[in-house]
Amino acid sequence: MQLKIGARIMCTQTLTLGLGSALFGPLIMSTEQLGPLLVFALMTLVTAFTLNPLLLPWICLRDLHQIGNALEGLKRGNYTVPLPTAEQPHDPDDENELNRLKREILWMRRAIEQRERDIGSQAERIRALNAELRVEAVTDKLTGLYNARFFWERIADCFEHHHRSGEPFTFAILDIDHFKRINDTYGHLGGDRVLAQLAGILRADTRDSDVLARIGGEEFALILHRISPEHARARLARLRERLHRDPIRLDGDTRLRVTVSIGYTVVGECQPQTQFAPPRNPQEIVKRADDALYWIKANGRNGCIAWSELDPHYRRHRLALLHCDTRRPPCVSPPTGQDPRAPSEQPDEQCSATSNPCPCKTTTNACASTSATPSAVSSG
Repeated sequence: MQLKIGARIMCTQTLTLGLGSALFGPLIMSTEQLGPLLVFALMTLVTAFTLNPLLLPWICLRDLHQIGNALEGLKRGNYTVPLPTAEQPHDPDDENELNRLKREILWMRRAIEQRERDIGSQAERIRALNAELRVEAVTDKLTGLYNARFFWERIADCFEHHHRSGEPFTFAILDIDHFKRINDTYGHLGGDRVLAQLAGILRADTRDSDVLARIGGEEFALILHRISPEHARARLARLRERLHRDPIRLDGDTRLRVTVSIGYTVVGECQPQTQFAPPRNPQEIVKRADDALYWIKANGRNGCIAWSELDPHYRRHRLALLHCDTRRPPCVSPPTGQDPRAPSEQPDEQCSATSNPCPCKTTTNACASTSATPSAVSSG
């Protein structure tokens, strides 16, 4: 059990008096006068009280040095600095104040260390949850592919990268043929199985540098990087044939063979000056692949064609529709019973009556010719 600081000081003063008495006591006792004795006693007391400020740091120096090192380590986040502490006595009043202070510092250090561990584990959980939320924000839950939001971000990045580096890329849209018929026959759960298994086939056939996303109900988008137009054409054709060849298992022994229509465009492909200008924004890239897809859907489905292989009149007509003033009625109204997405053959009489002619006016009867080269479409 350690003595209290006050007891240490009293012991030091008693020791001082004892040393003084031992040294000068015989000299004083040899004289018969009382004066020297009183002077000696007074000097001893003055010396003892004068030495208190000097003795106090010496008495507490070791403990104060240990406490200072522990606090310095605590400030730097080091919780392993040794801080020796005597055992706590049964009577708290008998404990040294410095020892009690060291005990409180040790308790505070353990509490801070535990709270830092708790905060670290909570931060790790938050980071994991944020990572999961980021994945969910860009992932389609049914197929596990990227969703439309992530697709638009990536195609914008690809478009900007193409303008900076001139590196071409291919963008394709895949659409399942007669998907409504699948839903009507096998129900929406059967349609979901078709979408999920088809997404797995597409994922297995794509590279790490490619971007595969589900952008609609039965529509998938594919961005191919660092690939020539010829290789892109061959790869999309193989993909379409594989999807047509491998049946999809719905449940039990029920297997379904589905076909897809693919429209694509190559951004950065070298074309003669007579061809159309390059796309000006990502929306125009998607529009061109969409036009090629619509042509396939209107001409037998189960095919693959590039936008550059379409009939020039048809391309001009579709491009004019993109730039029409959307505040006016549509310039081309398909007849009853015709697919609205299919090209119309009726002349644009409505635009001719406007004071500001619609660009579609220049494409009257342009869609009457929608032929493509025989090699452009592969029948299923």
